[in-house]
Parts: sequence; structure tokens; C-alpha cells
Amino acid sequence: MKTLYIDIYFLINFTVDLISLHFAAMLSHTRAENKRLIISALLGGVCSCVCVLIDLPFVTLLLFISTVVFASVFCCKETSAKGRTVFGISLIILLSLVGGIVSFVWNLLDDAFSDFLIEGDVVNRKMLFFALIALLSIGVFKMLITVMNTGKIETRVEIEISFLGNACHTEALIDTGNLAIDPLSMNPVLIIKRDLARKFIPEDIIDLRDVDSLDKRIKKRIRLIPLTKGGETHVYIGFLPDNVKLHQGGKIYSTNVTVAIDKEGGDFGGFFALMPYSAVKNAIN
Repeated sequence: MKTLYIDIYFLINFTVDLISLHFAAMLSHTRAENKRLIISALLGGVCSCVCVLIDLPFVTLLLFISTVVFASVFCCKETSAKGRTVFGISLIILLSLVGGIVSFVWNLLDDAFSDFLIEGDVVNRKMLFFALIALLSIGVFKMLITVMNTGKIETRVEIEISFLGNACHTEALIDTGNLAIDPLSMNPVLIIKRDLARKFIPEDIIDLRDVDSLDKRIKKRIRLIPLTKGGETHVYIGFLPDNVKLHQGGKIYSTNVTVAIDKEGGDFGGFFALMPYSAVKNAIN
């Protein structure tokens, strides 16, 4: 009889659940906080261990459905019911896919490497080896998600940005590749050109050199946003706006974003702003 180490079994399931949750969020264009993904993965790992100890099909099915529903609600706190449903379906598909890879690699290790990885009846080394394989598979899944997202139709949306009582209207390109996040507020980042910023933002904020020179009420709203461009990381000056409104289909929607100012003259496809898809999907779908 082989020995199954419950702590290693938990590690495997936690890793697989975290991978599945991460890419389910990418597939469904859901902005999910990392800490919520980790908590959901921890819960999934615990439930997997409970299923092994109890070994009842009904309990296993009930725990699986419960954890998927919990993750869909807990991770998608600012998403519509439709978005949560898409996230849940994506999660089930990815869990099934990753589970298939788990079974394949498990059998492969049993057939080809059992003498090397197993000492007596102990499977500890094999599971540790598989944990490494599961972690390395993140790169493969990321490549697949990138391919699946390529070619999506980019649309435009009319937006109104207000800051310090001044407002500016423009059309923004909805960019599915804009995944930038404000590290403090965890808001998605709306990127605007410098020419647009000059229409409603004071020049001393656009060309900010010393944040301490600003008024205290303004200083609290200034952000430094790291953005990757051309393989290099740049730090943009950003701010929390009074509000950002979307004008779509005769209706007005509000969205929570942090605004970053591009002073380097990036390519915006003829637009003055790049709006992340995650910030507007509920308005355009």
C-alpha cells in the first residue's frame, strides 16, 4: 500500500487551483485580486484533502460545486451575474483541463520514473516532482491564453474624465491588452496622452518632479504606476480622478479606474486614451 502525504497532496491541489483561477480570470476578463484568488485556492486545496479522507462521491461533487460557486462570487466582487457565470464556467473547464494533465503526468511518472522517484511505498518525491511540473505549466497556459485573446475586436467608448472639478470628453480605445493595475487601489489603469491631460490637468501635476510641493488634498490622489512597454518597465504619473463616466448606448455608466499620463508619445491607434476592457465590459456587453 502506497503512502500519500496529505500536506503534499494539499500543495498539488492548491497549485492547480491557483493556476486555474488565475487563467479563468484572464479568460473571462475579470479583475480579481490576487489575495482572493489565493484564499479560494487554499479553500480548494482543503476541500480536496477532505474528499480524500471521506471518499464519498456525493460529498466530492457537493464540495466541488460549492467551491466553484464560492470562487465565482468571492473573486468577482465587482462583476455582474453574467461575468461571474462566465468566470465559473471558465474555471470548471480549466480545472478539468488541468486535471487531465495531472492524470497524464501522474501515469507517466508511474510508468517511467517510479524506480527513481519512489523509495519503497512512499510517493513523496514523485508528488514534489509533479508540483514542479505544475508550476512550470503556468508558462504554457499563459501562451495559450495569449493566443486565444489575439484578434479580439477592439471597440471604442466615449468617456468623460473629471479631476479637481475640471472635465474632459474624448473617445477611448478599449484595449484588451491593457492589464495594468494601480498597486495601491487595485484599480485598472486608464492611460491618456499628454495632449489630452493638458486640457483639464494642471501642468505642475503632468510634469511632477516633487510630490511634496503639491497641496495635501491633491498629493493623496497622486499615484506612480509601473507599466511595461517595449519589454521595459516605465513609471508613469497617475491620479485618482473625481469620476470617470462612460457614455454607451444612450446610457451613462461610472467606472473605477486610476488615470495614468503617457508623456512618451505611445501609439494609441489614433485615440487619446486606452481604456482597459475590465473597466468597461459590463457597459459594452
